[in-house]
Amino acid sequence: MKRSYSQIASSSSSSSSSSNPQEDTPSLDASSSSSSNPQDNYEVFLSFRGETGKTFTSFLYKALDEKGIFTFLDVKRLERGEDISPGLDNAIKGSRCAVVVLSGNYASSRWCMDELVQILKCRKDSKIKQIVLPIFYHVNPDDILKEKGTIWEGFQSLKEEFPDNEVRVRSWRDALIQLPKIAGHHVDVSTIEANFIDDFIKVVSSKLLDTALSNISEEGLVGMESRLDKLKICVSRSRSLFGDVRFIGICGLGGLGKTTLARVYLEYMSCQFQASSFLANVRETYERKGDDGLVKLQKQLLTDVLKGKHKVNDVSDGKDKLRKRLRNKKILIVLDDVDQLDQLDGLAKKNNWFGEGSQIIVTTRDESLLKRMYGEKEYIIHKIDELEDSEALKIFSLKAFKSGCPREEYGKLSAKVVKYANGLPLALVVLGSFLRGKTIDEWKSALNRLKKYPNKKIMKSLQISFDGLEETEKSIFLDIACFFNGSYMDNVMNIMDRCGFFPEIGIRSLVDKSLLHMDHDRNKLNRLRMHDLLEEMGKEIVREKSPNEPGGRSRIWLDDDFIHVLNKETGTEEVEAIVCLGMSYEKNFSWRGFSNMKKLRLLIIRSRRIMCCPDNEYLPNELRFLEWDGFPLKSLPRSFQPHGLVELILTDSDVIERLWDNPKMEPLYNLKSIELRHSSQIRKLENFSLFPNLEKLILYGCHGLEEIDPSITVLKRLTLLKLWCERLKSLPTSMGGLKSLKVLILSSCSSLRDLPEGLVCSNEGLNVTDTGLRDITPPVGDRKALKLQSYGWKNIWNTIVGNDLSSAGLSCLKKLDLGRCGLRDGAFPDDFGCLDSLKYLDLSFSEFSSLPAHFNQLSKLRHLDLSHCRNLKSLGAELPDSLEWINVEYCRKLHTFLDPLSQFNLQCSTIYCVGCFKLVNKQGSQRTAMTSLGRYLQNPPKPSKRFDIVLPGNAIPSWFTHKVRGSSSTSLPLYPNWCTNKWMGFALSVCFTDTGGGIYVRSWSWEIKMNQEDWGFGHVRWPVKDVDGTNFNSGHVWLLYLPRDAYFRSEWHEKSGDIQISFKPTSEFEGLEFKQCGVRLVYEQDIEDLNLTVKDEPIELPDKDEDEGQTYSPTCSASTGSPQLCIVS
Repeated sequence: MKRSYSQIASSSSSSSSSSNPQEDTPSLDASSSSSSNPQDNYEVFLSFRGETGKTFTSFLYKALDEKGIFTFLDVKRLERGEDISPGLDNAIKGSRCAVVVLSGNYASSRWCMDELVQILKCRKDSKIKQIVLPIFYHVNPDDILKEKGTIWEGFQSLKEEFPDNEVRVRSWRDALIQLPKIAGHHVDVSTIEANFIDDFIKVVSSKLLDTALSNISEEGLVGMESRLDKLKICVSRSRSLFGDVRFIGICGLGGLGKTTLARVYLEYMSCQFQASSFLANVRETYERKGDDGLVKLQKQLLTDVLKGKHKVNDVSDGKDKLRKRLRNKKILIVLDDVDQLDQLDGLAKKNNWFGEGSQIIVTTRDESLLKRMYGEKEYIIHKIDELEDSEALKIFSLKAFKSGCPREEYGKLSAKVVKYANGLPLALVVLGSFLRGKTIDEWKSALNRLKKYPNKKIMKSLQISFDGLEETEKSIFLDIACFFNGSYMDNVMNIMDRCGFFPEIGIRSLVDKSLLHMDHDRNKLNRLRMHDLLEEMGKEIVREKSPNEPGGRSRIWLDDDFIHVLNKETGTEEVEAIVCLGMSYEKNFSWRGFSNMKKLRLLIIRSRRIMCCPDNEYLPNELRFLEWDGFPLKSLPRSFQPHGLVELILTDSDVIERLWDNPKMEPLYNLKSIELRHSSQIRKLENFSLFPNLEKLILYGCHGLEEIDPSITVLKRLTLLKLWCERLKSLPTSMGGLKSLKVLILSSCSSLRDLPEGLVCSNEGLNVTDTGLRDITPPVGDRKALKLQSYGWKNIWNTIVGNDLSSAGLSCLKKLDLGRCGLRDGAFPDDFGCLDSLKYLDLSFSEFSSLPAHFNQLSKLRHLDLSHCRNLKSLGAELPDSLEWINVEYCRKLHTFLDPLSQFNLQCSTIYCVGCFKLVNKQGSQRTAMTSLGRYLQNPPKPSKRFDIVLPGNAIPSWFTHKVRGSSSTSLPLYPNWCTNKWMGFALSVCFTDTGGGIYVRSWSWEIKMNQEDWGFGHVRWPVKDVDGTNFNSGHVWLLYLPRDAYFRSEWHEKSGDIQISFKPTSEFEGLEFKQCGVRLVYEQDIEDLNLTVKDEPIELPDKDEDEGQTYSPTCSASTGSPQLCIVS
């Protein structure tokens, strides 16, 4: 039984310092081990003398325990005169491996010698075949063979205690001499014991794994050790999270090796259970025989656990028998390939069906089954990842060449196969078997054929999951496979919603069934990803409907197929969706080709080079979503009356002048969104009564637009209006009646002077929370509109709020974007502080030199952007204490902020001061950084939130205990008992400079590992994600603090070893130079040390004062920007 470290260390009876050699003879009782439970078996039995119990052996046991290796270590020892107990004898016999720590006094203990005799008997026993691993701890094996040294001195003293028992003494002597003949491991005075233990654990794991994998095929073993380790850790975590009976779902795509992993786990772990059962092919059995198949599986489970034959009348009877007969049994069960709730209901419905400590492994492609069957704290999901390329190549080579690597002449072709399989073991095995023995030309032919005709065996396996989907889920799957693999989730969700497919539940179901997964790009936006072979399967399902004629398929995604169908007029009612992105050549097409596509719901064309023939213009009226980049007509066809159309997007058209030119056009009541981008020929937007339920209107870059028709007042549901129209001089006075308007964005409307009276000034217009539009950010506009800085913005502001902010209905305003409006001193109304709900405020590129004193009345302000405010000189008491995030990037005249010498209550968690050279010249880079960290640590507003500060500097603070120069990587040793209740977290810092010009930093991050293992929180990314190009041609420092509760898993707390930390910039910036890197564990007492350090930190100036003698222009230069006003409630 696993014992805690505290129990081991507290065992006084094992002390080597005992004056009486009889006292450190081992003892065992029920309270100290599981020997009273002879059914418990172990992976490792530790035999040792008390002299190593508190030192080497205790650390060895702890390392085995952390690795998840089920280890027997007895804490108390039998009193002198007792023989080895039956419990201990069973523990030895029931262990797969025995580790003998042979120290100098080992042979002086009759207890140890009896253990050794029993261990070597189990090694010779053909039924047990126990693995024996000796550790010669400061003992020379040659001395044992030559019968000399301290170990023989101890043995002689033991021999003298038994003068009348020659047989027993001879068995001890024979065992002792036999041990050096077994390959062992050595510890001497030059050995670093921590490193030795790490290496030894790997040996033990490998030996144990070898026995468990003896019945698995060679290719099935590739990568299995790491997968098994991950599964064991997953199960081990669940012990503390959940109850005594655990349901573990092994989930993933078909063909990933879920069954193989479950079988290996059962082989490896079954010794720890009273019985085990592997129920294979549950889905197939249930599909073929229904309830009779379930009854068959119930019988097999009863037989595997209880032995003998068992009568089961029906499913209900079987459930009753399982519950009654297994509830006192500690068992390990694998339910393989489950795909229906009925199967779980009939075989493992509740945890009270099984005895304490039981584990039920469920392999499935649908993780939602466990979520629906069991309570939140009863199950845990373990997902299997695709193979690494090196593992994939080895599996493929074992099948194709009967070798662990490909033959040299087949190397490049093998790499292509591995890329095609994309880490899927099933595909690698199938293709390897198929290609074995074939010539290079045959390989090339086969690979070319795969591009057009996927392997049927692989597709059949993958299609099992598809066949079980609901119809709308199938539609979503095929749309993503054919069109949207790798696209942003929000975009796909929007399109699927417009098509009526209920994407929230549909995409969730596809993720649960391992047909989709989500990942984050460098901007932390979700992208939908589908395995390459699943994408190929989806396209093959579509192709199979009409192999030779794309016009008979449900979806068209190839440019040539699209042009063919239109020009040959082969389209049919089967065509549901056409998405052609980025045609790179000019093509003519005929509009008549659309005429037979009576069920076309989705049409997306992105090509400015496509040409249309002058024939009857036609678009299907069934369209629900239409997007056309470079639309080639002056208006939409007169015959086009799409009453089901929900969203219309027309972009980059130099031709279109109006939307419809049809006086008999009927209203489109379902149309919710119109987006016209860069359509330069549109002069006037009129007749809004055609789409009375419009919610979003985006006119972006329509620089020819001069007038908006007064009929816009009919848009009673309009919530978003976004305008970027240089020639637009005014808005209709009737727009004041748009009572649903929540977001108004005016960007580069340089001719616009005033807003209609009453626009968005009523409580109905702004008294709205959680609009869902908080992430809308106005684009960078045109410098030509800078005249708006002098008077335009204030006219608009006064129109919105009048002369009295407090009565303007803005009490619920949460986000205000005044970036690039060039605000000057005196621009803020006296009652600006009454915006007491404001949380996000953008004042970037303003011209004021200071913020008004009443600014600190914004009591809920959390996010403040003051970047590029070139005249701003100081910040202090006018900042509200509520601030969590502040950006003062390139505020060149800023000289006072975060002053180390003044009383300051600001406790921001993110402070971004890139390019603020005057600030660090006056206050010191390191002093400013450390003062800010200290203020945050003394009273963090959110203890679970990280802290970041970026500012100019040439060195990281001296406070960091572990530093390296000229590198972006370092490590921190973790000594025993490092994790106390006084430990708060850890701090990181890096100093860098750029030698190659403006660089992009959004994907910069820290990679953190514990003992070379992933720490589980991913990369810690750069604090300001919306930064584009930035110049770091003088040194800068990034200091980061990560609190323990948010960034450190509890299972790491007992570990010793190292934390490895690496700063990871994007690879394309080779001009990045690292000056210094450091890390420090932070304890409560360090806060005081930190404050003392601040006083001693020198004011170290940057290499050059950027503000003196040099004009700096950031990559995101103001020359590309223009004023804009964005108001979001």
